[in-house]
Amino acid sequence: MKKSSFDTLMRTTALLSMIAIAAPAYAQDAPQPTEAPTETVDLLDLSDEASDEVVVTGSRIRRNEFTAATPVQVITTERSKLSGLLSASEILQGSSVAAGSGQINDTFTGFVVNGGAGVNTLSLRGLGAQRTLVLLNGRRVGPSGVSGTVSAVDLNIIPNSVVNRFEILKDGASSIYGSDAVAGVANIITSIDEGFNFGATANVSEDGGGESSALWGSWGKTTDLLAFSISGEYQRREELNIGDRPNLACPEDRYFALDDQGNPTNERTDAIDPRTGEFKCYNSLEGYLQTFFPASAAFGVGGSFFGSRTYDPAGTSPVEGFRFIPFQERSFDDPRQLETDAISPTETFTIFSELSHSPTQFENLEVYAEVLFNRRESRQENYRQLFPFISAESPVNPLNNTVFGGPFDYGPLFGLAPGQFIADLQGLDVRPIVLIPFNSRQEVNYLRGVGGIRGTFADGGFMGGWGYDLNLAHSTSSGTYYQDVVPQDRLEAGIGTRQNGIEFIGVCGPTAPAGCIPFNLAAPGQLQDGAFTAAEQDYFFQEDKGETSFNQTIIEGVVTGDLFDVPYGTVGIALGASARFDKIDDIPGATSRAANSFQLASANRTKGDDSVYEIFGEVEVPLLAKKPLVEELTLNASGRISDYKSVGTAETYKLGLNWAVNNTIRFRGTHGTSFRAPALYELFLAEQTAFLQQTSIDPCIRYGVAGEDGQINTPQTVQDNCAADGLAPDFAGAGSSARLTRSGGLGNLRPETSEANSVGVILTPEGTGLSLSVDYFEIEVDDQITSTAAGVIGQCYRDPEFRSGSGFCDLFTRVLDPNAQNFGSITDVNADYRNIVSQKTKGLDFTGRYEKEFTFGDFAIDAQWTYTDSDRLELFADDVDQLTGLAGEPDWVGTTQARFTKGDWTGALTMNYVSGTDNFGFDGEDGRIDTFYSGPSATFSDVDEFVTFDASIRKEWDTMTLIVGSQNIFNEEPSLISDADDLGSPSRFGNYPFSSQYINGYIGRQFFVRLDKEF
Repeated sequence: MKKSSFDTLMRTTALLSMIAIAAPAYAQDAPQPTEAPTETVDLLDLSDEASDEVVVTGSRIRRNEFTAATPVQVITTERSKLSGLLSASEILQGSSVAAGSGQINDTFTGFVVNGGAGVNTLSLRGLGAQRTLVLLNGRRVGPSGVSGTVSAVDLNIIPNSVVNRFEILKDGASSIYGSDAVAGVANIITSIDEGFNFGATANVSEDGGGESSALWGSWGKTTDLLAFSISGEYQRREELNIGDRPNLACPEDRYFALDDQGNPTNERTDAIDPRTGEFKCYNSLEGYLQTFFPASAAFGVGGSFFGSRTYDPAGTSPVEGFRFIPFQERSFDDPRQLETDAISPTETFTIFSELSHSPTQFENLEVYAEVLFNRRESRQENYRQLFPFISAESPVNPLNNTVFGGPFDYGPLFGLAPGQFIADLQGLDVRPIVLIPFNSRQEVNYLRGVGGIRGTFADGGFMGGWGYDLNLAHSTSSGTYYQDVVPQDRLEAGIGTRQNGIEFIGVCGPTAPAGCIPFNLAAPGQLQDGAFTAAEQDYFFQEDKGETSFNQTIIEGVVTGDLFDVPYGTVGIALGASARFDKIDDIPGATSRAANSFQLASANRTKGDDSVYEIFGEVEVPLLAKKPLVEELTLNASGRISDYKSVGTAETYKLGLNWAVNNTIRFRGTHGTSFRAPALYELFLAEQTAFLQQTSIDPCIRYGVAGEDGQINTPQTVQDNCAADGLAPDFAGAGSSARLTRSGGLGNLRPETSEANSVGVILTPEGTGLSLSVDYFEIEVDDQITSTAAGVIGQCYRDPEFRSGSGFCDLFTRVLDPNAQNFGSITDVNADYRNIVSQKTKGLDFTGRYEKEFTFGDFAIDAQWTYTDSDRLELFADDVDQLTGLAGEPDWVGTTQARFTKGDWTGALTMNYVSGTDNFGFDGEDGRIDTFYSGPSATFSDVDEFVTFDASIRKEWDTMTLIVGSQNIFNEEPSLISDADDLGSPSRFGNYPFSSQYINGYIGRQFFVRLDKEF
C-alpha cells in the first residue's frame, strides 16, 4: 500500500519538534538575531564583514532570509558538510526549490542534453536551467559545455572548497539581474580563509561504484589594505555501472495478472527466460541482441528470428551454426552491457583566486579581481545496436541467393514432423543486430576573470558618500567532445547494400571509400562477441571529434546612496548600466557534419553572437515606522530596460512590500515581471537531424481500434482528420523512421515573458530561538521558446479546421499518395525553435530554524520544504498537462537537519524527503498492457514516498576538523515500477523511476569522511 506523504511529513516534523523542546527547564535564552542594517549597500560587496546570515541576493538592501522582502533560501556549507554533500551540483540540485523537478546530472549517460554530456545544471521550480540564473559572488557566470546547445552554467566549474554559502532567490528577478532570472537566482558566495588550508574528503558506497572524492588546498592573507587568496581543487566521481546493482542490471517487465473482475493480483506475468527459468531481463536498448532476422515481410516464419547463440546440428537451418529461434528464446541481454554507466565518471581541476587592494594614494577606493580556471574531463560508456539492411544479393549475407535458394523444411520450426512444411525460397534481405560500443567523452576548459574598482565618492556635492562599483567580467569555455560513430558510406560499401531502398551496390565496389574491406556482420565473432578484426575496427569504427567555444563579456557600473530623508527614514537608491556580449561557435565532428554517421543524428556548425545594453535602478522607501502594528513598513521598487541586438527592447519591473508588525510577525510580498531573451543556440542552431519511430509520433496509428480497456480512446476530431487523409481505422503505420530537423529561430523568436508573485509571513518569537517563514509563490511564463519536436503532428490532427487551419499541418510531411509503397508514412518533421509553450507553477515554501543553548550543549534545527500545488504546462492551446504528482515531479520535497553541539563535538541527523508520485491517467497511462505472451496484464507506475537519512559526527581541534558519517543510512531504494507502453508512462532506470531525486537510492548506503587542516 502506498504510504501517506502527509503522515510521514507530520510524524517526522513532530519528532524533531519534540526533540527541540524536550528540556525547556535547562534552556538559556538564545541570543536573538540582530536586525539587519537597512542602509543602501553595494550589491557586490561580499566581504567577510558580512555575517553568514546576511543576504544580498535579489536586492541591493542587506537583509537576512527572515527579514528580506523577497523570499531567499540560504544554505550554509556547515549544513552541507554535515550531510556529506561535496559539490555545488549536489547541494543546489538537492535544495527544496530545485528538488521538486528532475535535474540534469551524471545519470544522463547516452542522453542528448543541452550543454552536452557530462554537464550538471540547475533548474528551479521545474522551469528549466535556461530560466535559472547562476551568480558567483553576485556576478553572472558564463555558460560552459559542448555542442551547439550550450546555454546554462555547468555547476562543475564552481570552486567548491572556498564556497561559504549558497543563496537562492525564489522568485523572478530580471529587473535586478536581467535575462534568465525567470525562475529565480542562485548566488554562490566564496570566502577567504587566513593562512594555509588543506583538506580531503571521500564518499564510498557500501556495494561499490559511484564513489566521489576531492583534495584541495588554499592560502589566504588579509591586512588593512590587502586581501588575497588562491585555492586549488581536484574532484573525482567514479562510475556506477548498471551491473553494480541488481535492479539496474536486470530490468524486468513487472507485469501482473488480473482477476476475474479485472483487478491486479500479486501474480507476475512476465516473460520467462528459458535459459534461467527466471523472469526475463531486458537490456537498456530494449532490443534483440546477438541475432539477425529477415527484413522481408514476405518471409512468413511466425515472427521467428535467426540467432547465433545455439548451434543446430539437426540441420533445421540452411546456414551452419545458425537456427531459427522463437520469441521465448530470444536473448534480450548481453554481459557487455553490464559495463554501461548508470552514473558516468567525471574529473575536475579548479583554481580560484580573489584579490582586493586599497591603494594608499587613493582614499576610499578598492581594486578587486577574481580568476577562475576549471577543467572537466568526463566520459560515458554505453553500447548500441548496429542493424543495417543487407541485400539478398550481397555475398556477406548468410542467407543470400546462393546459400538460401531452393527448398527448406519448416516442420521442426513449428513443432511439426519433418517434411510437413516445405517451401522453395530465394535468398532473404536480413538485418543483423550486433552490439557495439557507443562511448563518448568531453574535455572542457573554462576561464573566467573579473576586475573592477569600488568605493565611495568624496564628501560634498550631491553624490558625496555614495558608493560605486565598476567592473569587467569575461569568461570563455573551450570544449572538445568525442563520439563513437560508424561512417555510413564505409558500412554500406563493406556490406554491399545502400540503406535507402536496400539497394545492392556491390561489396567494396568502385565508389567505395579507400581501404574498403568486406564486412561480415554475421560471423560468430562479430555477431556474438563484438570481436571485430583489427582491420574492421580501423575501417568501420571511428571517433568523431567536435569543438565548442562560448565567450561572454560583461561591463557593469552601479552607484548606490541615500537620496533624501522622509519622515520614517531615508530613501535609498541604486542606479546602474551594463553591456553584455555573447558568442558561440560549435563545429561538430566531420562525420556528423557530413550526415555520414549510421543511425545517428547529424549536426552542422552553429555560430552566432548577440549583445544587450541595459539600464536599471532600484529604490527603497520607508513608508512607516514605530507605529501601532507597524514596526517597519518599506516599499522596494526596481526596473530595467534591456535592448537586444537580436530581439529588440524589453522592460521589467518588480515591487516589494515588507511589513514588520512587531519583532515577532512580519509580512512580505512581491510582484514583478521577468523575461528571457532567446539563447544563442535557439537563435543560431544549424540544422540538426534525428530520426523518430512512426509509432512514437503518429496519432493516426490504429485510431479506430479499441484499446486495452475495450474503448476507442482516440478523440473524434483526430479520427475524422485521419480518415480525411485516407487512412484506415486500423492503419498500422508505414515506412521507416521519420526525419526530424531542428534549427534556430533567428528573426522569428520573441523574448519569453513572465510574471511572479509571492506573499509570505515570517514568525520570530522573542526569546524562543525560533524563526519560521511560509511563502506562497506563483510564476507564469508565456511564449516559452521550445523545439516542439513531433508535437506539431498531434496538434495538426486535433485541429477542427485541420489542414486549412493553424498551419501546424504544414510543419510535417505525410505520404498521401495511395499508390505509393509507403502510403501514410510521415517522412519529415520541422522542429525548429518557436514561441509556443506557456507554463504556470505555484505552491508554498517553508523555512524554519530553531536554535537553543542548553546547559549540556547547543541544539539547532534547519528545515527547508517546498510544496508544489500545480505545475501546468501548455504546449499548445488545447494541449495542457498537469505535471505535479507525476514521476520526477513530486508535490512535496524537503530537507530537515538537526544538530547538537557540545564543546568540540557536533552530531547531525538529516532527513531528505520526496513525496510519492503516480502517472496513472496521464497521457494514456492506463495501468494495462496486453502482450501475446502475457495476455491482459496490469502495470504499475506509482512510486512510494522516498525518505532517506544522513548522519554524521564532527570533531574540532585548534587547527583541524574531522567529519565522519553516512548517507542513506537505512539503504533505502526507490519503488520498483513496471515497463509500460503508453506515452504517459514514467521513464525507468532499470526497474526504478528515472529522476534525479532518487540518485542516492540508486547508489545505496554511503560512508564519508572529511578532513580539514589549517597551518
